[in-house]
Amino acid sequence: MTAGDTERTETRGTVLRGLLKRRDDPVAAETPDLPPAPKVTPARAAAAAIGRAAEALYSLPLRSLAVTPGALTLAELPELLPDMPLLALLQGPGEQLGAIALSPEVAAALIEVQALGRVTARPLDRRRPTRSDAALCADFIDRFLAELTSEMRAIPGYAPIAGFRFLTHVEDARPLALMLEDVAHRSIDMQVRLGAGDVREGRVMLILPQGQEVAAPVTAPARPAPRPAAPRPSLAPPMQEAVVELQGVLCRKTVSLGELRAMLGGRLLYLPKAALQDATLETGDGQVLSRGRLGEAEGCHALRLSDPASRAATDTAQPLRPAAPPVDLSRPDPFRSPPSAEEGAAKGRETA
Repeated sequence: MTAGDTERTETRGTVLRGLLKRRDDPVAAETPDLPPAPKVTPARAAAAAIGRAAEALYSLPLRSLAVTPGALTLAELPELLPDMPLLALLQGPGEQLGAIALSPEVAAALIEVQALGRVTARPLDRRRPTRSDAALCADFIDRFLAELTSEMRAIPGYAPIAGFRFLTHVEDARPLALMLEDVAHRSIDMQVRLGAGDVREGRVMLILPQGQEVAAPVTAPARPAPRPAAPRPSLAPPMQEAVVELQGVLCRKTVSLGELRAMLGGRLLYLPKAALQDATLETGDGQVLSRGRLGEAEGCHALRLSDPASRAATDTAQPLRPAAPPVDLSRPDPFRSPPSAEEGAAKGRETA
């Protein structure tokens, strides 16, 4: 007898013993065997979350055709996004940032179901999504992220996606490389069909940082408060209302006096590539308050500040730059205008 015959004989014996046991137990004979629950995977959880969000908010039928979890870097992000997507920046715990992209078909279906109560099959106008379009899709994005957090709570490696919410609309994909942290990111690319009868088909792409789960801060036991001292007059309230003028500096460029005099309107100044990554926030007298990267937020230029502690650690690991040469104060300043006749006469009287 071969090994295959032995295995088949043991299988038949197991089946016969199970049938005899069910015959002797009437309760077991009347109870059908249920199939085992399917294993929860990131793709299955994402499909269930986005379908539940559309049904709960708008009673919108949404069917996932394909869900592809993966990983990406910021350099390849613009190539993987849908064509002319509705981009939204997401904010999570610990000031983490993510992004979500809705194809024009998905954004149009969400807007139509809110305005008309149904999804139509009319052809779409080829245009860039506006801030108003993003505001109409913000509730769906927040509900989808909440459902996704609930579905993926038990999946290893996906706990840090909890707590992300819609932050703002991004008009172009190019500033995302400056807004998002340069770390590994998880991606979930979904091909979906929306509407009764699968009227529209589009893509939803979610990009979240692959960070560690942010733990809740541990609060120390409260100590008895000391007796309050007699109130003293304080300058804090009026000082909080003081106006402080700040300016963002990309870089400082040294030019000759001849180049400075030759500058005219429309002249282009070429800046180094590191200027966007090493911008400074300074006071009016040149005191550096913080450093950061140049980006964009809500249609305006913005400066994303960096953590001074991590910046100091990075600077200590790099070689020191040579110090600037001392300035000779005895030499005349070439950028200062010549003194007037009255100033020259006064200086002569002081010298005499």
